[in-house]
Amino acid sequence: MESVSCRWLLLPFLFLSWEHTALCAVDGVKGGKVRGVSLGNWLVIEGWMKPSLFDGIPEGDMLDGTKVRFRSLSLNKYVSAKDGGGSTVFANQEIASSWETFRLWRISKSRYQIRAEKGQFLSCTGHGASVTATSVSPNLTETFTIERSSNDRVRIKHSSGTYLKVSSGNELKANSVGTPGFDDDEEAIFVMTFVGDVLKGEYQLSNGLGPEKAKAVLTEHRNKYITQENFQYLSKHGINTVRIPVGWWITKDPNPPAPYVGGSLAALDNAFKWAQEFGIKCIINLHAAPGSQNGKDHSSSRDGSIEWTKPENILQSLDVIRFLATKYNMFISRYDTLTTVLCIDNCYSFLLRCHLSFAGMETIQLYWGLIF
Repeated sequence: MESVSCRWLLLPFLFLSWEHTALCAVDGVKGGKVRGVSLGNWLVIEGWMKPSLFDGIPEGDMLDGTKVRFRSLSLNKYVSAKDGGGSTVFANQEIASSWETFRLWRISKSRYQIRAEKGQFLSCTGHGASVTATSVSPNLTETFTIERSSNDRVRIKHSSGTYLKVSSGNELKANSVGTPGFDDDEEAIFVMTFVGDVLKGEYQLSNGLGPEKAKAVLTEHRNKYITQENFQYLSKHGINTVRIPVGWWITKDPNPPAPYVGGSLAALDNAFKWAQEFGIKCIINLHAAPGSQNGKDHSSSRDGSIEWTKPENILQSLDVIRFLATKYNMFISRYDTLTTVLCIDNCYSFLLRCHLSFAGMETIQLYWGLIF
């Protein structure tokens, strides 16, 4: 396998997310210059690059991570999780801020789990019980149906079948009798408003479409978005390197965990074949690490949270490095005209955390030549 002539030359790929063109010197490249482009939105979805992928999602404005606020129609006050979570929920705030902002976890087009600022989920044990923001592991008791009208009014039904309402002392409880009417000025009707931008990454797309439709949409996208003809065109016009962003779930192909769907690994295999055919080098970029390294849609965060720093996600990141480095090092040994570099978003933070683990540093040292 060809080596990088100066290790520091690849640091821009490691500490920054390389979205456009970059130049550096690499052994084996004609003229000593890398003229590269990023193949973004191919194997890791970034919705802003092709918004039409999301067109078929019902209730497409209520994807995973969407931030919402609920205002009691009768009291004209916002539902609030004091301190961002950890106690009983009230509708008692006249001005909305972070305590009154909740993130959705989508279960279906109408069923959701609702997360407070500090990560706890709204929870209720059933009819007559108070709503709290105390659960860290959402399940059926943390699942609600949000029924919408045409004028931003909603009613919220707990999984027990009882609708939520504002009770005495402005406390939110599951104790509404019957089905509240949208036009009634009562305690069980809320006005739902949206806050900020909607995340549109691979998690939102796959979960919003559902497994069957997501499989069809993503298979077509991967087959048509980047093709052999694109590699031929790039080579013809002087491009000799491509950066290919991938997500951690590629290591689980062809059956990645829900909501992801298989096929990205086969597409990456095709990329290597085409690269070999047209004399193009490859940089594999771990663009979406387990748990999300930056909370953005391109890192496939479910709701904007950054949970990559959890030890189990660090270890899984190391597994991804081992998988990609081993697989494509073996592939490269058969096609020695290729150079592959594995790079990681937020690499500086990643390396610091690996210092805390012998297994982490052992892996980094083992594949040091591939990473730098």
